[in-house]
Amino acid sequence: MKKTFSSKKSAFSLIELSIVLIIIGLLIAGITGGASLIKSSELRSIMGEARGYAVAVNSFFTQYDRYPGDTDINVGTSSTCNGDRDNTIEYLITSPANCSEGIDAWNDLKDIGAIDLALTLTTTQTAASTVPVLVPVTNIPGSKIKGAGWAFDYLTIDSSLHNVVVLTGTTLAKTKLIDDSTLANRGASGIVSPGDALSIDSKIDDGKADSGNVKGWDKSTAGAAGGCRASTSSLYYVADGSKKNCILSFRVDVSS
Repeated sequence: MKKTFSSKKSAFSLIELSIVLIIIGLLIAGITGGASLIKSSELRSIMGEARGYAVAVNSFFTQYDRYPGDTDINVGTSSTCNGDRDNTIEYLITSPANCSEGIDAWNDLKDIGAIDLALTLTTTQTAASTVPVLVPVTNIPGSKIKGAGWAFDYLTIDSSLHNVVVLTGTTLAKTKLIDDSTLANRGASGIVSPGDALSIDSKIDDGKADSGNVKGWDKSTAGAAGGCRASTSSLYYVADGSKKNCILSFRVDVSS
């Protein structure tokens, strides 16, 4: 008697394949959506931090009629240098001493309880007439964005001098954080992408890189790889994608 054998080949059905594809799609959507939520949270935190520091500066000015760092009044025990009382929080002053008002401002705000500052601001003076390298979290207050920190400086807006808090990465040993014209003078480093900078600027200001209370600054040549601003200056150079080429400044004057 001849025996016959039947072999059955097993395979996924169309329904099973569809279910697998749907699950993969949901996982991808979840990962993408989660990354987007994290990014949105980071941008909101930057805006919140900048607003909080503006409030702290206003509180200090209301109490002492001077800006933190710029005052020669020792409001507590943390301050290490006297400012020159010219209503600008200068990153570095040469008289009365080689003093960083921009760093000492944090000490003044800490001493009046306007901010909760856990770090130790190690160096505010240097004989080399430059502010030493500042590392976020170690030497200046950190931000929610990894590697970012905050420091004070001043700049010209609409032909007037204004105080700003600057979002930066690890700084260089320079006399200023940001400068209106000379890239070589800038001690700040890029920490957010032009696209993210545009998003922040558009939400709380005019969306232009070169005007208003929020300004974007290049770490290198404008309108080129490594730049924050486009060659037209008022636009952010979003063509550079996710590269962290932007330094951001936020105005913190009492009138802002």
